[in-house]
Amino acid sequence: MRESMRRRIEFELKRNNMSQKDLATRLGVSEVTVSRWLNGERDPSIETLNRIADELGCATSAFFVTDDATDEKKAAGEKNGMSTGLKVTFGVILGLVIAAVAAGLLSKDEKDQLVDILKKDDGGN
Repeated sequence: MRESMRRRIEFELKRNNMSQKDLATRLGVSEVTVSRWLNGERDPSIETLNRIADELGCATSAFFVTDDATDEKKAAGEKNGMSTGLKVTFGVILGLVIAAVAAGLLSKDEKDQLVDILKKDDGGN
């Protein structure tokens, strides 16, 4: 799971005054599973990300928007040939693609094609 996604989930847990255990219970998964997502050991499925967003009261696309508030993060983005605005746009578009798949508006093949295009535009990140 991308660092920005982990940070956003942790932020939303705090905002909702929820623990990892609370989220696990609501999703019907183990607390260890949630911990592994947040530690970067495992990634939740697209469907699970949508359920996490529902439980936390935020948009799925919020998990894909990077927060480039620090100079270090901005420098890393510029080093990769990408401005802050493009990173946010990439994250929003990717989130919308995932939401469209979950809503049945895009097939898995269409999603895969769009994600491949986005990854090329993102420099493979």
